[in-house]
Amino acid sequence: MQEIDVAAELGNAVNQKQGTVMKCPNCGGNLKAFASSCELCGHELAGVSANRTIAEIVARFEAIESELDRAGVSGASRERELVTRRARIIRDFPIPNSRGDLQSLIYFIHPKLQSNLKPDANAEDWRVKFNEVMTLAKNAYKGDAKTRGEFEEIEKSLRTSIAGELKTKARRSPVLALAVGLIVLGVVVGLGMTQYDRWKGEQCDARYASGAQAERLRLDGILDSANVKVREKKYDDARAILAGLRWQFKEPCKVQETTAEQSVWDGKRQAALADIDKTREQDAAAVRDAAGRDQAERQAALDREQAIKREEAERIRTRQLTEKVNATAAERKATTNKEW
Repeated sequence: MQEIDVAAELGNAVNQKQGTVMKCPNCGGNLKAFASSCELCGHELAGVSANRTIAEIVARFEAIESELDRAGVSGASRERELVTRRARIIRDFPIPNSRGDLQSLIYFIHPKLQSNLKPDANAEDWRVKFNEVMTLAKNAYKGDAKTRGEFEEIEKSLRTSIAGELKTKARRSPVLALAVGLIVLGVVVGLGMTQYDRWKGEQCDARYASGAQAERLRLDGILDSANVKVREKKYDDARAILAGLRWQFKEPCKVQETTAEQSVWDGKRQAALADIDKTREQDAAAVRDAAGRDQAERQAALDREQAIKREEAERIRTRQLTEKVNATAAERKATTNKEW
């Protein structure tokens, strides 16, 4: 079996408008992304994913094993330490930006997520990193519909693999099967309750909308009746009518809305009562002003009448005084004439 190093493989890559097309070194035919053999000639490809990032990961894994061997760690402790340290490396290693490296990483991680007789102990760590790499790869190949379709096929195969693994474990373990069944039942019941709660909410909304509309019409009618009494200046009657301006409609599922409406209409009632008191006071002031004007006019008329009377009395007194003076003068004259 002929092995192809990464440099040779990348050297056969031809840049196209929609990605990089890999060439078979044996027949020159195009290779699908992540292919392990040529579909045209059957040539097997080795080392396809051997780029620097993968080589570094493998080297660090080997270094961990060597370090544990030198420290004499063995058995279950060794396995736990391996899983812990590998998880840290998987989580922290940087993801390259080139499309070729992203492809290689996907091809490298993909087998570690598939179900087999001896699953990878760090499968969940690899799954997290796989999702990160896949997201970057999809973005890098966003103009390459064919390659993105292959990405989706890989993701689909992983989802199928996970489902199959659960089924296998369920067949092997009745307890697990029961647990899965209970989980599924819980999900179904939860969905049913959610749908029922949604239906109840919709019914409540409909009842509240209808009842609230009728209540607003009733309260608007009370306001109109009170305003009629105000225009008729029957203020006590208007205040008595406004005593009924209170929100009474209630729906158990709309407690907050009911409280808000009660507050709104209580405010309207208080405002209407204040307007009545203000209008009553304005009317009383107008009456007082009118009464004051009438009193002033009557007083002015009386003053004019008294002035006229005083003038008439003064004229009479003056006339009488004049007549008296004239009479006295005439009497003196008559006396003088007699003496002569």
